[in-house]
Amino acid sequence: MEWQDEGIILHTQSLGERKQIVSLFTLAHGRSAGVFHVTQKNKGWVQCGGKVKARWTARLENHLGMWNLEPLQSTSVFLLDSPGPLAALLSATALCQLALPERHAYPHLYGKFEALLKDLSTPHWAISYVFFELLLLEELGYGLDLKACAVTGAQENLVAVSPRTGRAVCENVAKPYEGKLLPLPPFLSQETLKTMVEDKEILDALDLTGYFLERYLLGRTLPSARTRLLQRFGKLRKCA
Repeated sequence: MEWQDEGIILHTQSLGERKQIVSLFTLAHGRSAGVFHVTQKNKGWVQCGGKVKARWTARLENHLGMWNLEPLQSTSVFLLDSPGPLAALLSATALCQLALPERHAYPHLYGKFEALLKDLSTPHWAISYVFFELLLLEELGYGLDLKACAVTGAQENLVAVSPRTGRAVCENVAKPYEGKLLPLPPFLSQETLKTMVEDKEILDALDLTGYFLERYLLGRTLPSARTRLLQRFGKLRKCA
């Protein structure tokens, strides 16, 4: 059997000297893997985060299959001098590789990943990355409700999120539970997204999404690429 699609490279693994198992996040076929023949001409662009045109072939649908790949966009090469955005790219690919079920399409999430690839070269790359993680949680059934207070229904003064339910609460409700709730950065619950966000808000947002990714979605420690993103971002003076 055979199909064609476009995709973003998530992971590569050597299979001998001239072959790699390449995992893609494709538009219509979700996360899919196959064997790719490596040559001197193509080894430079087969990198995590690169966008490719893909043709997958196999005798049976449940076989690993073979890739024929053509480069469409090489992202990581242009981010070598931008450690923060590069860390965000590698974190996004690592999370998709771990969390997405094989061969299940997520076109909305794929579109968000494409938007992230574009945003990595802009000043608001960190904001875009946070909303990518939020959509990843939502698409896989662990969406957070950050628009209204879970107790009062109020849509203003939302300051925290329940670690159990993933629902926001307002300041008055949160006070008796100080220290037991997760901080909610203001920009996550606002209708109009700010173009400038303080470092602390971004870090609080990453702590928030990281908690639910680790505890509910992955059921394991976050990948090292995600940890490096926090470390990198903590060194930046500005995120926007």
